[in-house]
Amino acid sequence: NRRTQAIPPRYKAIWFGLSDLDRADLYSRIDLRVSKMLEQGLMDEVTSLLASGVPEKATSMQAIGYKEFVQAARGEMTVNDAADKVRQASRNYAKRQLTWFRRNPEVHWLYRDKSEETSSILRRARQILGDFDK
Repeated sequence: NRRTQAIPPRYKAIWFGLSDLDRADLYSRIDLRVSKMLEQGLMDEVTSLLASGVPEKATSMQAIGYKEFVQAARGEMTVNDAADKVRQASRNYAKRQLTWFRRNPEVHWLYRDKSEETSSILRRARQILGDFDK
């Protein structure tokens, strides 16, 4: 591992982090995402996977969103309760990701305001890239 770390990188990389200015906006987007997953048939997908013989303990079934709906499919909780658990688990995971990435001093953070257009964020990223290439 030390020999590998001593090899200089082939490419000059740049790290970007994208987050919301307001944590409530992030949580709102997570909630919306979970609702859309349900609308697009997540519960049907989980029950179909189980019916096809995929074991409940399979690694893929332990992912956020699947393990909670496995419990709902077994009748251990309602679909709404499972969705609430997915929302909370997703928020917790997002928080851990942000904590992990914020430890990296090389990350250039782009914070998104709820009213901000995507083009504005892209302009800021391009500015950082332009400065990086100098």
